[in-house]
Amino acid sequence: MRTIVVGDIHGCYQELILLLEKVQLSAEDCLVSLGDIVDRGPDSVKVYDFLRNRPNTIVLMGNHERKHLRQTLSYSQEIVKLQFSDRYAEFLDWISHLPYYYETDEAIFVHAAVENGIAIASQKQEVLCGCTSGEKYLEKQYGRAYWTQQYTGQKPVIFGHHVVEDNPLIIAQKVYGIDTGACHGGKLTALILPGFQIVQVKAIKDYWCEEIVKWQLPVMQAKPWNTYKWEKIKAMCEEAKNSANPELAAFFTEKQQWMNNLLALAEVAIPKLEEKLANLIALYGSDNFKKQARNLSYAALLYKANSSQLTPEFLQQTLSTPDKWIEVMSDLEIDF
Repeated sequence: MRTIVVGDIHGCYQELILLLEKVQLSAEDCLVSLGDIVDRGPDSVKVYDFLRNRPNTIVLMGNHERKHLRQTLSYSQEIVKLQFSDRYAEFLDWISHLPYYYETDEAIFVHAAVENGIAIASQKQEVLCGCTSGEKYLEKQYGRAYWTQQYTGQKPVIFGHHVVEDNPLIIAQKVYGIDTGACHGGKLTALILPGFQIVQVKAIKDYWCEEIVKWQLPVMQAKPWNTYKWEKIKAMCEEAKNSANPELAAFFTEKQQWMNNLLALAEVAIPKLEEKLANLIALYGSDNFKKQARNLSYAALLYKANSSQLTPEFLQQTLSTPDKWIEVMSDLEIDF
């Protein structure tokens, strides 16, 4: 039985299939993915489905899987969340069970790194998967030296994570770095054990450069705009209004107008709030109206109106997100 170890796939499904055809993967072969199976490439869902459903397959936790699991989403994770759509929760559940290392008689497999002199079962997860805190920890331990220069263990370590250009980083019987940048137009690399044979396929294109542009608009459309503070919406619109992507520029122009239209309702809301205040005072008196108003969504605005200091700026400061603004406008029966 062979062990076929594959470096960072990053959604490069076509390259994965070509690579496995090239190594002539059989049902008896154990397939080991070193993690980072998703993000940046075009077919993360296909890669996930293939690896999840193939028997005799081990997938390790990479820093990109960990980002999804912890919901520390940057742009590439936001794209994949959209790609999975209503299957995203299923994906999160599956990656929550991924191991941080795998060991055979021949080698130790991790996504990113190991700390020298520490048993594999006692290694920090952050180090094994290469998340930011793990990399900072190793920097404190080793300074500018890379961990591969420090490793003196009995078994070779096979890892990905760190792109080593087109050719693997090999210190024979010590370390084998096989992330060769497939999603950036490099190569997808496999290491075949027990012979430690290298097999590669060239990526069809630089997928990440293409994906960056392709997903700009869908990612922006999917953001929770109603929960953002006005200042953030304004800043995002200002930054992107001159985008080279005309669809994206148009989207932000529309979003700016949407925000302006909502905020313009202050001119209608203030007289309405003053009217509500006058009615409450007439019914309950100036000393008791607050008890009647306290459960209203716009209670703070009525209290401010009572001190003759209600301004559009105060409305915007108090109702700091579109969600809060829309709730109050609805309760005031103002059309928008």
